[in-house]
Amino acid sequence: MPLSRRLTAALLATVIGGLATACGESKVSQCNKLSAVVNKVAKEAQALSKANKPDDQFAQLSKAADSLDGYAAELQQVQLKDETLKGYQTRFVAIYTDTSKASRSLVDAFKKRDQKAGNAALNSLQEVASREDPLLKEVNTYCGAK
Repeated sequence: MPLSRRLTAALLATVIGGLATACGESKVSQCNKLSAVVNKVAKEAQALSKANKPDDQFAQLSKAADSLDGYAAELQQVQLKDETLKGYQTRFVAIYTDTSKASRSLVDAFKKRDQKAGNAALNSLQEVASREDPLLKEVNTYCGAK
């Protein structure tokens, strides 16, 4: 193959590769997809914190558990190509699922007046909550938020 043909082929391959990359979804776009669901969860948590009476709190907690299951499913459906973001996605899904389970356990313990189960559920909720802030910071750092 003559040199000019090889250069043309190499240039064409470079241009096609560049176009394929340009047509792919950007990191920012993928970050926004992930953030859209995470922000819904944050709004739900704020609404939960407004419940005043213990009975209201447990009714809200039960409702939040259902919502978290839905958000976990919604987040699993988000299509991401970035491997780091996929890892964050998996971790958020685990947090939402674990929070939902612990919330249901807490509500059940409250209804049964089972203090030991209630304490275990609270400990579980605290452990799960401790995983969320560091993950949010990692995502914000990776996605370029301050």
